[in-house]
Amino acid sequence: MSEGSQHIDVFIDLLPNQPKNDQSRENFRQILRKRFEKSLPDAVERVWDLPPLILKAHGDYLDLLNETRELYILGHFYSCVAMCGIVGERLVKDLLRASVCVQKSGSLQIPPETAFDQFERVEVSGIARFLREADLLTDKASKDAEKLGQIRNQYAHARGKKPQQDALKSINLLHTLVEDTVSVFTEFDFIDGAFVRKASTNATKS
Repeated sequence: MSEGSQHIDVFIDLLPNQPKNDQSRENFRQILRKRFEKSLPDAVERVWDLPPLILKAHGDYLDLLNETRELYILGHFYSCVAMCGIVGERLVKDLLRASVCVQKSGSLQIPPETAFDQFERVEVSGIARFLREADLLTDKASKDAEKLGQIRNQYAHARGKKPQQDALKSINLLHTLVEDTVSVFTEFDFIDGAFVRKASTNATKS
């Protein structure tokens, strides 16, 4: 090394430069298998950290929530926090879309999608407070939506300090929203081993 040179550590990923053939595919398969096996013991233990999830089998949120939980299990904590924020925001804004009508010319009308699209630029905390005051979201769910947004913003700007702890906290905050919006139990009671539709799914939230 010359007198003015400096030693630095460099991470290099040249796997994408390998020829696209069966031998490379087998090599990648072995690399991924080793990575997975190394992380498997911790991943298995994290399953028990998660809250239970009961949703309809066919719904808009099932894949999103499963992806969020898998990110935590696999140890992708930064991504998990971000995904929790994304899903939480979608739940809140979709609840607004499903609930709001406007009075025009003496009749109630559902605003067009282009009108609701304007709320995509509005902070989710403000919408959550609106839904709480309109008795469409419980006080706890509204506050947890705000907390979730705050954690998500920290990690969106790479300022997170405790990724695993905050990922699990975000999942639990998200599940408060799930239980208040799209959980099976918002529409059904579980009685004698069967789901029974509630007499009214518009009961006052507290």
